[in-house]
Amino acid sequence: MKKTSFLTPLLTAVLVLLSACGEDRTYEFVAKTEEDHWIEDQMRDVYLYYADMPELEMENYFYPVDEFFPMLLASYDQYSYIDVPEEQQTRNNIQSVTYGFDFVLINDPTGTTTHSVARVLQVLPDSPAEAAGLVRGDFITLVNGDNVSSSSTTQLQSGQGVTLTVASLASGEDAGTVVWGDTRELTLSTAVEMDNNPFACAKVFEANGMRVGYLLYSEFRMGRDDNDLTDQSYMEEMQSVFSFFKQAGVTDFILDLRYNQGGHVVCAQEMASMLAPASALGQEFAHFVYNDKRQDLNYTLLLQTEYSQYNLNLDRLFIISGLYTASASEMMINNLSPHMEVNLIGTQTEGKNVAMTRIDSPYNFVIYPVTSTVYNSEGKSDYADGFTPAYTIDELEYYPWYDLGDERELLLYNTLQWIAGGTPPDAENQPSADTSSTRQGRFTRSIVPGYSSIRQKTFPAAILTD
Repeated sequence: MKKTSFLTPLLTAVLVLLSACGEDRTYEFVAKTEEDHWIEDQMRDVYLYYADMPELEMENYFYPVDEFFPMLLASYDQYSYIDVPEEQQTRNNIQSVTYGFDFVLINDPTGTTTHSVARVLQVLPDSPAEAAGLVRGDFITLVNGDNVSSSSTTQLQSGQGVTLTVASLASGEDAGTVVWGDTRELTLSTAVEMDNNPFACAKVFEANGMRVGYLLYSEFRMGRDDNDLTDQSYMEEMQSVFSFFKQAGVTDFILDLRYNQGGHVVCAQEMASMLAPASALGQEFAHFVYNDKRQDLNYTLLLQTEYSQYNLNLDRLFIISGLYTASASEMMINNLSPHMEVNLIGTQTEGKNVAMTRIDSPYNFVIYPVTSTVYNSEGKSDYADGFTPAYTIDELEYYPWYDLGDERELLLYNTLQWIAGGTPPDAENQPSADTSSTRQGRFTRSIVPGYSSIRQKTFPAAILTD
């Protein structure tokens, strides 16, 4: 992407003033502010919301880049961000040095305390968490003997070891209520580096004579090294995964994006090319529209014929959504819809219909500004408030949980029932659904999610490469 550099009116005025005051301090000023001015130049050029950038004072240009960048953002922009070396290291640590489990803080489901508890969303295989006996659905009530809170989340993510008090639930005296049951203590050893492989689970199920492929996909990620754009190891692994599904002869497909906040659009393009009808290959998948000054950057992505050997030739797709489904995940819903029937089950998605561009600086930091709006081949991009599923099921409201990929797991079970021609029995928004089923318990009080380790792993993003 060609960038245009220019002097802002403020900078021009300051340089004139400094050179007219006896001692020429122009070089000193430029040296101390050039990084911030470089950022501003890029933002005024390609930022989608450049017209709503606030006006800054001269002293703002002396702030460190990680403090200066947020000053430029439109008040409603919650996605653009900057990566400085320290933050890059922090983000990599969060992703790779870990106890190996994800969690979300929720209010006490029993209603007996005002304390938060951490509910385990998933546990990585061969991790310290798995070795200690932690399982998906566990409720962590104490961390090193202290109540769980937002201040204790660091202890739950990485460190030299941690002791957790984990509680189970039991039925209360009143119908539908729950109380805390047995507790156990687990000691997790030192956090270790782990490969955050996005292909968490790939299976094939039989449902009424149909072969249903299931893929739990956690991030649209190109390769193992986020900072090396030539690393496409996960894109290559995607081909192996879909080769498995094709050889299994799947006739329907469940794409589980409940914990997927997005990632690189080229990964979404590749996956869509394997899921869409074969007749759609070569047709438009996505169109990106930039600000009114940079319409020359608008471009289109196609469903790629080069992946035809992995293409499943499906006419419908079932997507599981959840608390964190966003951006490139939502692009799959919006941009495959013109080509096939896309069925959504779970909870409402986040609502991010814009893309960001990675822009490397000459100063050892990277900026990711929102640069374009994402449209499908029908010119639609009307999901800024997210997608509402046909069948709403909030997994946080239910217990017990099963492993992701287990046929008994709440959302997978309901999706398989839907594919087989029935109404998902736990659907919350369908009066005709079988709410008398006792297969899964549901809390009588509202469950409110708070801090999530998943949100700390990556920013919700559809990332374009400069």
